[in-house]
Amino acid sequence: MGSEQFMVQLQELGRIQQDWQKLQQRMEELSGKLGHIKATIAKAAATDLASSQFAGIPGFAMVTGQLIRDVGDIKDRAEHLQQTKETLTKELAGDVEKIKQVIAEYQGIEQKIEEELKKKLKGGGDQPKSPGQGGPQTGIDGAGGSKGGSGGTGGHQQPKSPGGSGGNGGDGGSSGGRDDYPQGHGTGDWKTTGNWDAWSPGKHHTTTGAGVKAEPKTEGLSKERKDAVDRALERINHRIGYSQSAFTNGYRDDCSGFVSAAWGLPGPGLNTWGLMKGDVAHRIGKDDLQPGDALIAGGHTVLFGGWADAAHTRYIGLEDNGSQGTVSQVIPYPYFPGSAGEEARSGSPYLPFRRNGMQ
Repeated sequence: MGSEQFMVQLQELGRIQQDWQKLQQRMEELSGKLGHIKATIAKAAATDLASSQFAGIPGFAMVTGQLIRDVGDIKDRAEHLQQTKETLTKELAGDVEKIKQVIAEYQGIEQKIEEELKKKLKGGGDQPKSPGQGGPQTGIDGAGGSKGGSGGTGGHQQPKSPGGSGGNGGDGGSSGGRDDYPQGHGTGDWKTTGNWDAWSPGKHHTTTGAGVKAEPKTEGLSKERKDAVDRALERINHRIGYSQSAFTNGYRDDCSGFVSAAWGLPGPGLNTWGLMKGDVAHRIGKDDLQPGDALIAGGHTVLFGGWADAAHTRYIGLEDNGSQGTVSQVIPYPYFPGSAGEEARSGSPYLPFRRNGMQ
């Protein structure tokens, strides 16, 4: 189970705990009412009806007898209710304690996940291995890298960037030999170059993006956030396909090349692990997400374009994925179930990140 899934479970447990506490308060109110009923019954039972001024009325003794029996019956019922209330109150208290224990266990697991993720993102040492193919929605996105290299794609040498001499696209963030690219806008040349299928021979890759299916929300954004979304839309409107060995306008035509361009990083772009490094971006909470931030897993990344519903269960995501190419569409949070589940099981769940310095 991924980090965000644990947070959802914790929120659900918190709501259950609040409901139990409200029910316990109602039981306390009931206890007060029962006490009042018992006092009234005791007073009625202690009344000497035989000395009443109505004692001489014909049939009064029969009515009095029935009334005394009714009072006794009500008294028995009140005592039973009191016992039931006390039993339920104890059970509720026990359930609340159990919920607290479960929450504590979940928080412990969440902390372990955070610690493991921090270890993976720490600089130095061997780069974490790719969790493997991310499924038909995303393809794989340079998360592996050759041993001893700087994070290429899928274990082979990354093709050279157009117009440059380097182009590893790994965590080191090689710029492909060009330092004069306008931030995020690449070379100004929208021709796609490179061997389109070199990164996965024999497999067909989409060469045309699906385009804008849902418009991102840019109203009221800071200039740098709007620029990030606009750079992503620029690539989407050019309907670029998906490949880790092809380049368009100075950036790799895969998901991390796409987000690198949107964030204004040097071309040809980092890979997903490089985007998560502390000198590039930092973790934020789900509720902190704003257009221009990103959701990043070990094998895929998506630019956040705004919430699609008030419950924050769906958002507008801008991405370059293996089956659609560049596209802006509504996505369930954190990502489509198949890919999200696979990333979570591999220990690299989709998590919200913000580029350092973005306001």
